[in-house]
Amino acid sequence: MNRNLLVFLAKITPVKRLRKKFRSQIQNINFDKLGAAGSNVVIRRSANLDNAPNIFLGNDCYVGEHVRLLALGKIKIGDHVAIGERVIVFTGNHDYKSPDMFPYSYDVIIQDVEFAGDNWIGANSIILPGVRIGKGAVVGAGAVVTKSVPDCAIVGGNPARIIGWRDKENYEKKAGDNQFHLVGSGKVTYIAGYKSELKN
Repeated sequence: MNRNLLVFLAKITPVKRLRKKFRSQIQNINFDKLGAAGSNVVIRRSANLDNAPNIFLGNDCYVGEHVRLLALGKIKIGDHVAIGERVIVFTGNHDYKSPDMFPYSYDVIIQDVEFAGDNWIGANSIILPGVRIGKGAVVGAGAVVTKSVPDCAIVGGNPARIIGWRDKENYEKKAGDNQFHLVGSGKVTYIAGYKSELKN
């Protein structure tokens, strides 16, 4: 069944049981196309996953409203990653150094992007091709990340630079104990009206 029709039916159907059925069909359409998806993954309906077979998600991941994952190359998202609203992740860029064509050539340079795990990516951030977000790193809202981010770093600005550090010793201790609670785990309390439309 057409995805737009399923979304429409999931919104207007008066019987709760049927609304859940349509939502689960929307979910299956999206998750079947992904390269991989772990458990407790939530992808909001308005997220745009371009070339979904190149997108790989770990466990306990959240992809927010209006996120764009442009996966010409691979986008690898580790465990416990929360991607805020309107984040854009690019894996390809035109060759602007071409001596033959201006402002850039038709050639596209493709580089993978990786989120190592335990990351929080703030709303309206832009992640450029070839970037690796290190374990435990945080990207501040509105940041433009042009270079890889070290483990436990907090980056912000345009271009993004290190503005702080997480407590690495505490992070490593908690990571070893697996004490992380993100969207999808039983420990999260959602605000009133929240609907995890796409959840496996």
